[in-house]
Amino acid sequence: MSKLEIICPCCEARLQIDQKTGEVLWKEEKKKELSTISDQIKGYEAHRKESETLFKKQSDLQKERARLLEEKFKEARKKVDKTSIDKPLRDFDLD
Repeated sequence: MSKLEIICPCCEARLQIDQKTGEVLWKEEKKKELSTISDQIKGYEAHRKESETLFKKQSDLQKERARLLEEKFKEARKKVDKTSIDKPLRDFDLD
């Protein structure tokens, strides 16, 4: 059985793959270095800022969407008022 040994470019794990089937026979992940508390705090702060930015952006989008829907509703009401019919047509009335 012929095997290929490949190193993953994104996670740097070592993979052993069977050439015929293309199946991964085993995977050895690269050992991660332990980060310091200051590095973890910096990561947390960056994640928090990113989350706040995303929340603000989504909030603004929702406000804009509500404004657009309100405008569409007002326009639709104007059209309905202009084309007012005395009684609405029902299926029963058409027989």
